[in-house]
Amino acid sequence: MRCVVRWGAVAVVLGACRGSTPLPPATLDVGVVAPVDATAEDVFEAGVADAPVAVPPDVATPDAGTADAGAPDAVAIDVPSTLHVLFVGNSYTYVNDLPAHLAAMGALGPTALSVDSVTVGGATLHNHWDTGTAPARITAGGWDAVVLQEQSVNPALDPADFSTYATRFATLATMHGARPVFYATWPRRAGDAVYAETWSGGTPAAFGARLDAAYTSAAASVPGSVVAHVGVAWMAALAAVPAVNLYADDGSHPSPAGTWLAACVMYRALTRALPTPAMDVTAAGVAPADARALRELAAAQAP
Repeated sequence: MRCVVRWGAVAVVLGACRGSTPLPPATLDVGVVAPVDATAEDVFEAGVADAPVAVPPDVATPDAGTADAGAPDAVAIDVPSTLHVLFVGNSYTYVNDLPAHLAAMGALGPTALSVDSVTVGGATLHNHWDTGTAPARITAGGWDAVVLQEQSVNPALDPADFSTYATRFATLATMHGARPVFYATWPRRAGDAVYAETWSGGTPAAFGARLDAAYTSAAASVPGSVVAHVGVAWMAALAAVPAVNLYADDGSHPSPAGTWLAACVMYRALTRALPTPAMDVTAAGVAPADARALRELAAAQAP
């Protein structure tokens, strides 16, 4: 059965319909969008990390001393008429269905976006690597870009673990003809308990800076990688349009407005083009004036 996602007059065929039936333990969610309340983002589903491993041949981690020191975003990209994009991540990707937002935006622009995902609530890139499904999907080929999203605090909490598996995934993607795109996420809302932890930096600004620096460093280790600096745009939006609520009620996940902002930044990272005013109709659940303000703010950020 095919799935058609509609935003007003816009209809996008996404492929097999995504269900909301809870998955059993140790089952990786491949291209399925779990319901928002199905899994806490910070708790990896029981049993997945211990599931049988089906990892492709070893992928060497580039030596830090030989990594490209240039800015990872400053690369020439030939964008085809259709981009095939695989998302690897967790609920920061599937809450409000970021991939579907991007497919809808692509339907209104010069570059169509064909999307699929491997997502599990709370999963780290380490979890995804050990489980083996995401590496196998990348190894199968056919992707123009692979979007890599780490668990929301892990780049700051365990930067060595994040760097190791971010680099492995990015290297695997390039080996199979895909451009790695790092989805640099945002800090928790002010007042969250995470700010009592020293590794967070103590404030949203410090935490956000640590997250972005970790993603930028990981991208620099694999030439050709791109960073979608969603967290940077998020912090700019909190300052510029504070009346727009970017957070869901938990102060961690994105609201519809937060996902729209992420989609605007990600669209630019994938296509190297700015989202257009016509795409505002895809911002489901976001007031038109807010959609415009967030799109313009994303466009004003350095790519």
